[in-house]
This record gives sequence, C-alpha cells and structure tokens, in this order.
Amino acid sequence: MRPLSRSVEDEDTAWPRISIVTPSYNQGQFIEDTICSVLGQHYPNLEYIVMDGGSTDNSVEIIRRYEQRLAFWTSEKDGGAADAIAKGFSRATGSILGYLNSDDTYKPDALEAVAETMLHSRADVVYGNTYWINSNGEKIGERRQTPFVPSGYLYGGFDLQQPATFWSKAIYEKVGGMDPSYRFAFDTEMFVRFVREGAKFKYLHRALANFRIHPQSKSSTQLVQCAVELQRLRSLHLPHSFDSFHAQCARNYTRFRRTLWYLLQGDLWWLAQRIPDRLKARHSGEIVGPRSKWM
Repeated sequence: MRPLSRSVEDEDTAWPRISIVTPSYNQGQFIEDTICSVLGQHYPNLEYIVMDGGSTDNSVEIIRRYEQRLAFWTSEKDGGAADAIAKGFSRATGSILGYLNSDDTYKPDALEAVAETMLHSRADVVYGNTYWINSNGEKIGERRQTPFVPSGYLYGGFDLQQPATFWSKAIYEKVGGMDPSYRFAFDTEMFVRFVREGAKFKYLHRALANFRIHPQSKSSTQLVQCAVELQRLRSLHLPHSFDSFHAQCARNYTRFRRTLWYLLQGDLWWLAQRIPDRLKARHSGEIVGPRSKWM
C-alpha cells in the first residue's frame, strides 16, 4: 500500500480507521468470498465486524476460520439485516463506515481509494461504481455512477449502489443511525436522511464492489414488501409527492445530466452496451437493477 500523499501526511500520518460490518444469515455458499475480499484489502487500519443471525448452514464454521482477524463476530438471532448492521455499527470505532452483505465482495484496493478520497475531499459520503455478478461470480452487468444530484436521488433519477458506498461516522450519528424498523429499504432510507441533512457526496470514478444477484437475494424476492417500505419512506421524508410535476422534472433532469456526463467521459460505448447486457441478464434468469429499487 502506498503512503498517503504529502498534503494528507501533514495533517494525519495514520490511515483513518474504516469499520466494515457484514450481516449474514445462511450464506455459506458466498460468505467466505465476502470475508476474503474485506481482509484481502490489506488496509492497515481495518476494523471488521461480522454479525451472523444464527445461521444453520456452514456459515459459522467459515467465520471461525477467520476469527483471529475479526474485531468482533457473533452468531445469534437478530431482528433482520438492519438490526444486525445497526448492532455492528454500535461497536464500530472507525471514522469511516460501510457494510458489505454476505454475498457481495469488494474490489482490490477499494478501501484505500475510499480513505484517500474521503480525506482529500472532506466528503461525508464517498461512492463508486459496481459490477453485478451472478452466483458463479461472473460479471453480468455494470452500474457506473456520476456526480451526485440530491434532488435526483430523492425523486428516483439517481441511485446509490450500497456495496460501493461509504460514509463518515459523524454523518451516521448526526442522522440518528440506521432505522431497524425497515427490513428491506433501510439503506435507501438512511441515504435519504443523509441528503436531507445536507451531506457532501463525492463520486469516485472506479469500481469499488461486486453486487451479487442470485435467486435467493433479498432484492429479487421481496419486491412487494420493499415497495411498501419505499412508499412509507417517501411519505415521511420527501417535501413533494413522488408523482408530482416537481419530482418528474427532477428525475428527467438528473437522467439527462447522467447521460451527458457519460458522453463527456467518452462512455458512449458503455451506454450502447447497457441494453444488450440487461437483455442477456434477464434472458438468463438474472434480475439486474438497483438493490434499493428506488428508481
């Protein structure tokens, strides 16, 4: 790992602590890949916490193989993923937080890139691009992001891919942490509160994570429940109706801005590939789309 740049070293000679939480329940098929992708970052100030919900498969056996390198882990019944993540963050001591589900993985050197970007930009939230992979780890799609538009995120013209999103502990505590009453849209709800609080978002133009899409993934099988939670979220947090003219303008403006940004970045080829990639994924039985279903 390369040292911090001179300007950052003058302020702080140590890499900031990054606390990563992995919630898990019966993901023995994938959890070792997840754990190895975090520990394999070789980030010098990593705090890794695994919160298993009392798995009955081989998950605990796998976690125990790595327990000497974990800051904390447990396997006990919880109130769902949001509850497990919130409990994990309550133990976290890092200044930068993120969580990685037990079927997703980080790309090499992702944490180093996030730390440097967070320090240089003084951002509250740093996010990047995401590859979508299938059960076998094969790439089936890609989500490239663009610079953040608050109104676009609030009204569905912009999304954040959770595995590739990190935030400061300060903004997390300022908004009151994660709300465990949401079982499916808890990441989106928290990001909305970040936006409403005026958080500074910084886009890191590189792939930070792999988001695995498979038949058992929550985003594929719980669409109705997620839709109900999103409607609740909108009624609580949005100053205008999601179906209002204001919202439609925000969505259209943001999508136009995103397309223009891709073109200016020379990503016309990638834009042209998106349609066949999505058709191929759907034809193969995979579902490609944002985990939060916010859009």
